This record gives sequence, C-alpha cells and structure tokens, in this order.
Amino acid sequence: MDIGLLQILLTGLIIGGCSFIQGVAGFAYSLLAVPLLMLVGFQLPDAVLLSLPGSITTRLLVVQHCRQHIQWKPLWGMLPFCAIGLVIGVFCLKQLTTLPSETVRQYIGAIILLTVAMRLFVKIEPVDSVLSIWGFTAAFFSGILGGTANIGGPPLVLWVVAHKWSTECTRAIMPAFTLMTTPLQLVLLWIGFGGKMWAGLGLGALYLPLIFLAVWLSNRTSRKLSQERMRLIIITLLAFIGAGYLFSPMLKGLFV
Repeated sequence: MDIGLLQILLTGLIIGGCSFIQGVAGFAYSLLAVPLLMLVGFQLPDAVLLSLPGSITTRLLVVQHCRQHIQWKPLWGMLPFCAIGLVIGVFCLKQLTTLPSETVRQYIGAIILLTVAMRLFVKIEPVDSVLSIWGFTAAFFSGILGGTANIGGPPLVLWVVAHKWSTECTRAIMPAFTLMTTPLQLVLLWIGFGGKMWAGLGLGALYLPLIFLAVWLSNRTSRKLSQERMRLIIITLLAFIGAGYLFSPMLKGLFV
C-alpha cells in the first residue's frame, strides 16, 4: 500500500474525526470513514482494512462502558447467520476489486442513502419481544455488509429500535454484536487478501493514539452538545456523501 505524506495526514484527519463522531453520536464510524478514505484515493479493500483498527477500538470502548446493560442472549442465536453473511460479504469484497472505482462508490452511496432513509422515515413502536426470524435476517445482511465494506450496522438498526431496551443497551448492542463477529471477519480477510491485510491493519493501528484522544474529547464534548443536533449533522453529511457517490457518474455523463 503506497501512500504519500498528504494521504497519511488526510487519513489521520478522517480516522480521528470519525472516532470523535462515533464517541458523541454512538454510530456512523465506518459509514463515514470508508467512503471518505476512498475519496482520498484508497481502493475499497484498503479503506476497509484501514478503518478496522479504529472501528474495533471505538466499539470496544462503547461496549466496555455499557457492558452491564447489554442483552447478550439474542446475540448468540444470531451469530451463525451473521457468520454465513460474512463469508458472502468478504467474497463480494474480493470481487469488487475487479470493478471500476466509480461503480464501487455507487454501491457504497446506495447503501449510505438506504441507511439515511431508514433513520429518517421508518418509525417502529418498540415491543418487549421481537420474533427471532427478524434478528436472524438482520444478522445475515449485517454479515454481508460487514464483510463487504465493514458497515454491518445498518441492517441491525430496525431490529434494535424495535425492542424496549434502555438507552445504554440500545447504544451498545450493535457494537457488541459486530465485535463478536470480528475474529471471523479477520480470518476471512486474511484468507482473501493475505499479507495485504496486515499492511492495512498495521497502518490503521498507527492512528490508535489519535483515536483514543478523539474518543476522550468526544466524552467531554458530548456533555455540552445535544446528541440530537449531532445526529442531524451526521445524517446530513451521510446524505451528501451517499448522493455524491451514487449520482456523480450520472451527472458527469450529462456534461461530457
């Protein structure tokens, strides 16, 4: 993975900024980091690998803080379905390396816009118990997206908000579940990409001090900044990124 000084600095800015946002809002690290890393010149597999150390670290910090509130029991039943999805997702990631970068960015843009639409327009009344089939389905598609682009959270959103869980559990259960699948994800990435995986993870790990600093700052900032306002900013940013990735090739075609 050959990168220049400017790309190193921009990568640090992206990873630090996304870690800060994750700490304040409780979501959106990979949804923001992967497309932004692609924007500064990385291919999708490199962007996924670079984002993983920060993604894992921020999730660990959230889960450690809220561990006593997490409902672990349903997660174990969902794990096999997510594992199947992960295998499919990493296979898809391998295939996407053969596609033009613009096409890959369009796929990512479509996923981001779908996530934004789910956040904005799907209203669900929480209940005490949700049918297991919905959890299995969410886990399966979470595995596919997690393996393809390290963005396994969106399929879990509707399943999580359908439960009458505490704020702490709701905030931490998605990071907890995706952490349970991380060892398998790493094994599959190693099988699919070999030594390239370690180079990407190693470079991402160099930013860990910056990640810890960003999360520390987010803990202090979150007391002063309304989460609702921060979520609105993130949703708006995601919408612009997703629309830009999805429609830019079409707009380019109109003027060329």
